[in-house]
Amino acid sequence: MTSQVDVVVVGAGFAGIYALWQARQRGLSVRGFERGSDVGGTWYWNAYPGARCDVESYNYAYFFDNDIVRQWNWSDACAGQAEIQRYLRFVAERCEVVKDITFNTRVQAASFDEAKGMWVVETSNGETVSCRYLVLAIGALSDPKTPDIEGVADFAGEAYFTSSWPRDRKVGLRGKRVGVIGTGSSGVQVIPEVAKVASEVHVFQRTANYVTPTRGGPMDPRLVAGLREDPQAVRQAFRESYGGHVPLGMGTERYTELDEAGRQRVLQEAWEGNYIALAFRDAYLPEANAAISEFIRQRMREQVNDPWTADHLVPWDHPYGGKRPCQSDVYLQTFNQPHVRLIALPETPIERVTPEGIKTSAAMIPLDVIIYATGFDAISGPVFAIDIKGIKGRSMRETWADGPLNYLGTMVHGFPNLFLPSSAMSPSVLSNMATLAEQQVDFIFDTIEWLDEHGRPQLHPRADAQVFWREETLRYAQRRPGALTTKSWYSGANIPGKPRMFMVYCGGFKRYNETCYRELAEGFPGYELMG
Repeated sequence: MTSQVDVVVVGAGFAGIYALWQARQRGLSVRGFERGSDVGGTWYWNAYPGARCDVESYNYAYFFDNDIVRQWNWSDACAGQAEIQRYLRFVAERCEVVKDITFNTRVQAASFDEAKGMWVVETSNGETVSCRYLVLAIGALSDPKTPDIEGVADFAGEAYFTSSWPRDRKVGLRGKRVGVIGTGSSGVQVIPEVAKVASEVHVFQRTANYVTPTRGGPMDPRLVAGLREDPQAVRQAFRESYGGHVPLGMGTERYTELDEAGRQRVLQEAWEGNYIALAFRDAYLPEANAAISEFIRQRMREQVNDPWTADHLVPWDHPYGGKRPCQSDVYLQTFNQPHVRLIALPETPIERVTPEGIKTSAAMIPLDVIIYATGFDAISGPVFAIDIKGIKGRSMRETWADGPLNYLGTMVHGFPNLFLPSSAMSPSVLSNMATLAEQQVDFIFDTIEWLDEHGRPQLHPRADAQVFWREETLRYAQRRPGALTTKSWYSGANIPGKPRMFMVYCGGFKRYNETCYRELAEGFPGYELMG
């Protein structure tokens, strides 16, 4: 079966839903494909117990439509997975894009037909679709990391991944011996829930992470009213900010202007006000970040009774923000329960998974269930999951063999009219992803509209523009404490053999947005126009 449309959108998360709506608004024919059975993207797949957003619901939402802002009521300031997915379904239905999506379908390959100037998209259901513009709204965290542990397939018990939690049945953990591998964001959220019902919980930790309190709780009616009064002003304010959102709390004093007593006072106020990351106006300075990091470490240690466990749960090897920070009000306290045990893998590494459980260098640990909270092959992994071939049949995997290379985080030289929202070298995972989805999709469709109006149907970045943008990304990363010195998935360090490259633009959302639209205003000087 073959067909042809103007635009194909792959993925039905925040960016995908909005891209489908934008295509219809611009009078373009469009098809959407989603490998899940419903909309939601990451909020469809990550349905593990305890899954929730760590960006406040005041910020983590669409603002392109005033009625959507005014009609939807969040139940919590940091909404859970199920509520966010319901919200995305509500938006998709209201925007009437569900009919454009073919669910339970993977896009397996996409190749550029130079003669026709079209992308040819092949799907898992045997369908082939040609399109002028291809939008891969596949997210930065959608390709799960395969555990690099010997014997994974040998385990005779139940095994689950937080990144693809069963949705067709309830997972029964009551009274069982459960091992959880991983203490990143997913692990921090799922471990307290497992501990409520399991008879034993063994937590296998490779690297400790910062854990600060959540901002969860009832929505503040005054803040909600402010959002609903003028959603478009809020939307613009987000794009004028550094992180794509307006912080609910922020320090007013500078670290460099305070004595030690003043710094401790400000840090304590920030901790109590749930804005510790922005305790100082100059929190970006290495010395200010060091003070914030040390303060958080001490607060973390105070919540854990056993000194050995407390010391091993605290991240001593990197500054706050070097890895993705975590939030929880109950994670650290969970280790005060007698049936919860921490295994520090740097001291007692896993040797292999056996049919009976997990064997470390120190002991054999019998288990009934293993939960892999091992994260993702971030940012580039989802792109490589599709066989993408551009000009002269060159593959994306070959083009990115030494690490991602693109311009403005959305387009790659040699792949005309292929757009990659939420990909490498955009603000991506260090910004408000909901704001980023709207900004990038707006820029993509403004670009498409410009191309159609100017009779130049194809464009891709210049090779030298990509080199410039990679250098810009590195330049701003050098200013972020820990960005280039910490082993994290921001730079691919969690995947053996993956090229080490910091993949997130840290120059701020305002600067990023202005750079994108400067290209549009000046006729795309950083791109090559074809056709």
